Amino acid sequence: MKYISSDTNVWLDFAVIGRLDAPFQLLYTYIMNEDAIEDELLSSKGLRENLKKLGLKGVELTEEFYLAEEYNMRYRKPSLYDCVALTIAKVRGLTLMTGDGPLRKAAMAENVAVVGTIGVLD
Repeated sequence: MKYISSDTNVWLDFAVIGRLDAPFQLLYTYIMNEDAIEDELLSSKGLRENLKKLGLKGVELTEEFYLAEEYNMRYRKPSLYDCVALTIAKVRGLTLMTGDGPLRKAAMAENVAVVGTIGVLD
């Protein structure tokens, strides 16, 4: 099974269109930093719990911690958690799932493959 590092905004997109389950129908395992899951997936009641039930896996940072801090200083617009998602993808050789424009640009600069909401639905 292939892993994909995910950012928060795509899950909000899927929640808005009522298709939170759609990405989990594909043969991927979606991962996200544990702290980001706890801190950023609070805007929609039950979103965090639903994503975990569907299969979103929380991961801890290993050697990624220092690179995430470096990216956070290098790229002005992506948030720290955005940089964490990028770092996980970069270090682990994964695709990054995001719809965030500045994060997509940073991923391209770091030679990290990116897929967004439309790409998953397609």
